Amino acid sequence: MCITHKSFKVPAQIKTPVVLLPEQLNYLITNKDFESQLNPSLKRARDIVIFGCTVALRVSDLMNLKKTNIIHTENETFLVLNTQKTATEVKIPLPDYAVLIIERHKRKAGKFILPRLSVTNLNIQVKKLIEKAGWTYTLPKTINRQGKVIEIKNSDGTSWKFHQHITAHTMRRTAITTLLIMGVTELVVRKISGHAPGSKEFYKYVSIAQDYLNKEVQTAFKKLVNEYSFLSAKQ
Repeated sequence: MCITHKSFKVPAQIKTPVVLLPEQLNYLITNKDFESQLNPSLKRARDIVIFGCTVALRVSDLMNLKKTNIIHTENETFLVLNTQKTATEVKIPLPDYAVLIIERHKRKAGKFILPRLSVTNLNIQVKKLIEKAGWTYTLPKTINRQGKVIEIKNSDGTSWKFHQHITAHTMRRTAITTLLIMGVTELVVRKISGHAPGSKEFYKYVSIAQDYLNKEVQTAFKKLVNEYSFLSAKQ
């Protein structure tokens, strides 16, 4: 009897997703000089990116947000919705800058909160926005295939730049990571993002947040040694 074996492929493991760091998100939110340099299309993209990097929703849910999803109380404004993928109710408190974005677009957006863009168009615009911000440093795109790290090059043979990694999905990833970095508990972040307990995808963001915090701690220790050693020498 002849026994045949079906061939199979080991799937390539994609490396940790790229996100905007808190200082980069802060730049997009607060830098008025940068905002003044943007054309109307990039200003619109900036507002969408900032809002998306705040609420941690999937792109499909983000683009379908309606004015009926906004609830105002005496002191706060909330975003309330049932997510498409998980059908769970999410209630997200909105910071002042996110409320201002809603106000800015309420006339043109119709029944929706944000300007309506296709994912393809949004991907193009967010790359242009991040490039305009100057975040164009080399960041190779790699995959881990069967234990080997392989770099994927551009069509012209060059390595990828940071801004080329950024897509509409970066907004959700950034929001999750930022909340974790800022000290919001995993339970609360998962509630907002719709990830199940023990989700492997969610713990990628935990890892990113921890790496960032580790660097911040190292910076603090260097400051302790360098600055305070100078002061103690004078005493």
